[in-house]
Amino acid sequence: MIESTKPATAADLLEMLGEIDPIALDKLLAIGASAAEVAEAAIAIEDEDAFGELHREPSSPRAAEVRAILEELVFEKTEDADDESEVART
Repeated sequence: MIESTKPATAADLLEMLGEIDPIALDKLLAIGASAAEVAEAAIAIEDEDAFGELHREPSSPRAAEVRAILEELVFEKTEDADDESEVART
């Protein structure tokens, strides 16, 4: 795991998360979370998606905030995919 407390940059976030909504990117930057905190949040969400409810406590308030934003993004992507499949069926 990355051992830095330096806030992640936009380039760091895009490298870790891929292309994301600019508003979400701004929110993540405003939190000032480190790359390690962002990675922790992303891994926790991936684990929950793959294995179900794993309720791991975030290591910091910033990690919790990052997780909430990433969960919103995952929810929005799921909604968009559902909308696209509904359009394809009609």
